[in-house]
Amino acid sequence: MFLLDDMLLRAAGISIPGLDLIDTFERINDLALKELYDLDKINGQIKENRLLFEMGERTKEEYEKTNRELLGKRETAEKIREMDINKRFDILGTGDLIG
Repeated sequence: MFLLDDMLLRAAGISIPGLDLIDTFERINDLALKELYDLDKINGQIKENRLLFEMGERTKEEYEKTNRELLGKRETAEKIREMDINKRFDILGTGDLIG
């Protein structure tokens, strides 16, 4: 019932942060994405993977597989960060950064 109320209020242009269930879900989603796709953490994992390979603790196959996964994850993190920046600029009314 609250979700339906929130949807109707949003359609009317009314949103009360903290009481708006959809806003709460969006904030939780944003926090989860930032935790899962933290660029500093991913870059650290890439460096650690390289170091383990150079020290001989990982085979070339393990290194390459892990490196591919981490590079894909970093690319996704960069896209998420870009979307987040664009979203902030849209909220400020300055438009899209990319055009």
